[in-house]
Amino acid sequence: MTDTAAARGAPAHQAPGSPLSGLKLPTVDGMARLDVMGASGRLVLRADRATADRIGDALGLDLALPVNRAGARDGVSTLRLGPDEWLILVDADGDAWLSARIGDAVGDAPVSLVDVSHRSCTLRLEGEAVEDVLAAGCPLPLEERDFPVGRATRTLLAKSEIVLWRRATCSFQIEVATSFAPYVVAFLAQVIADEAAISARDIGGGAG
Repeated sequence: MTDTAAARGAPAHQAPGSPLSGLKLPTVDGMARLDVMGASGRLVLRADRATADRIGDALGLDLALPVNRAGARDGVSTLRLGPDEWLILVDADGDAWLSARIGDAVGDAPVSLVDVSHRSCTLRLEGEAVEDVLAAGCPLPLEERDFPVGRATRTLLAKSEIVLWRRATCSFQIEVATSFAPYVVAFLAQVIADEAAISARDIGGGAG
């Protein structure tokens, strides 16, 4: 039986207006840029491997990933956060009926599918200094050899729990609870400002 808060026969909810509206997002050319990504649907799927394989085969979702890895296809991203847990992100132009189609594919298998679209928002941090910026508040080793492209995991950023996904060498996606989003933006803004000041001082010192 399917335990689902994403009602069968209804499209996945789209997240409301950003809680970051009105906040100035930090940008330092060539160093770091922080953006709020467009609204998306968010589903948390809990299922055993056989059921996940059935869902993936039926809907073309990449669920057969190693734990702490992510993939994206046709406007739908899948982040495997545990042996039986996936965070599924649906882009604004993705499949709005995905939750209903997952329910149909599952049948009577024991799974949990919960729509958490209103719970979190998505940030994108890009630039040559992204590792240094994140390292100011994240305890994980973030060099690409340790945290390669495609890795996604739960972690902390300062005092906030986040899901961190490396999209490219100099690009990270951050999933954060809406209530913590302003705090995370303020933290990153301060770190980016500090990194810019250090860089400017080093350049000035070298010129002298």
